[in-house]
Amino acid sequence: MSKKLLLGTASLLTAVSILPLFAAFEAHVINVTARIENALSVPTDPINFGTVFPQEELDRQFDVKLSQSFLDEPRVDDVEYYIRQKPKCWNGDEQNPQFGRVTEDRDGNFVCKDAGYSLLPLLCPYLSKHEITDDGRETDNDQGINAFHGDPHHWNLGMSIATQVVGRLAKSAQDIADRWNLDLKVPCFGGHCAQDWEDFVKKHKPADNELPPSAYVQPIENEHKLFGCDIWVEVYRISTSTNRLGCQDKLDLMLVLDKSGSIDSGELATLKTAAKAFVDALGLSATSTHAGQVSFSSTSTLDVHLTDDAVALKAAIDALGSGGTTALGNGINQAKIELDNPGDGHDRADGDSPDFMVIITDGQPNTGVDSATAASTAKAAGIVLYVVGVGTSSSTAAFLRDTIATSPAHYFDAANFAALQTILDGLTQCTL
Repeated sequence: MSKKLLLGTASLLTAVSILPLFAAFEAHVINVTARIENALSVPTDPINFGTVFPQEELDRQFDVKLSQSFLDEPRVDDVEYYIRQKPKCWNGDEQNPQFGRVTEDRDGNFVCKDAGYSLLPLLCPYLSKHEITDDGRETDNDQGINAFHGDPHHWNLGMSIATQVVGRLAKSAQDIADRWNLDLKVPCFGGHCAQDWEDFVKKHKPADNELPPSAYVQPIENEHKLFGCDIWVEVYRISTSTNRLGCQDKLDLMLVLDKSGSIDSGELATLKTAAKAFVDALGLSATSTHAGQVSFSSTSTLDVHLTDDAVALKAAIDALGSGGTTALGNGINQAKIELDNPGDGHDRADGDSPDFMVIITDGQPNTGVDSATAASTAKAAGIVLYVVGVGTSSSTAAFLRDTIATSPAHYFDAANFAALQTILDGLTQCTL
């Protein structure tokens, strides 16, 4: 949620007689108001699959978007949210069903909050959830889950949390909307399951789910009944725009650029164009931003010390050539050495000019020192690590986001090198 705080102060003064006396009565009135807005816009229209039959597979979608008030507020940038599943309460009337509120008791068991309501048979474990947005702007921090997850016969708050999925939206990457797909895999009923039921469940359930297919067979008494599940979209973190580079008055920044052989000549040319535009947007000067460059492949090299000379830095970018493997950890360590001991002759206090790295890579590190340790050491020294993963697999993206970047809000996923410039440009802005 964003909060706009309005503070007004009024002073009341009363003086007795015409002599310059202290006030006999004095009061200060502070008027405090706050307008509280939702960060997300989520449609709450019911999703009705209608009448379905065992082993059917049906899809429905819903959208999660940044609210207009969040988009209009320059202080905030990223929203991270959970999608959790809880049982659905109803009044038991098939002809005129009414749905009530669910809550948890002190043991974490779900109960209906309204008198006369009971829990419907549970649909939640049969719903897959995957983010399917495809507009080229996804920050790829959205994790899905297949159907046949959790235990349908022992569903409590702990199970809801264990099977939640996570989404993220980021204004700075122009990722302002997620579309989620709900894929219903319809259960069968005891004594009436098809011969291929076991194969059907094994084909679709999550790889780490050790429950047998029989766990997802519904008791025969639930045949013909209405099943239900409530989808809860809950914001758990909002980052402010002040963690972006453009909100800093002064900073020291090292570009850490991948030049491994998996980057072809055309992709490298696109990277160079984006990196040079980024340097221009940073506005290097003696009194504000200093930037330098480390590049890495099978090892790393310090190409340019921290400097306020944009021409020299862009020349180093132009001189890059690709080849070799991916020693990301070496690149991080070399950039940290330069930030610890600037070679530009202007050793500036970190409190006055905070340290940043902007790492651009297209793959999982596969040689050199341990990159996780290098990143942890840099972060412990107070260096903020932004990471842009270009065309990476989901596992590599997760590693870069969760292990290398300072936080998920500092990770950006570029579908290809053509998307780099937009992402880098967003980092240099403060007010969107």
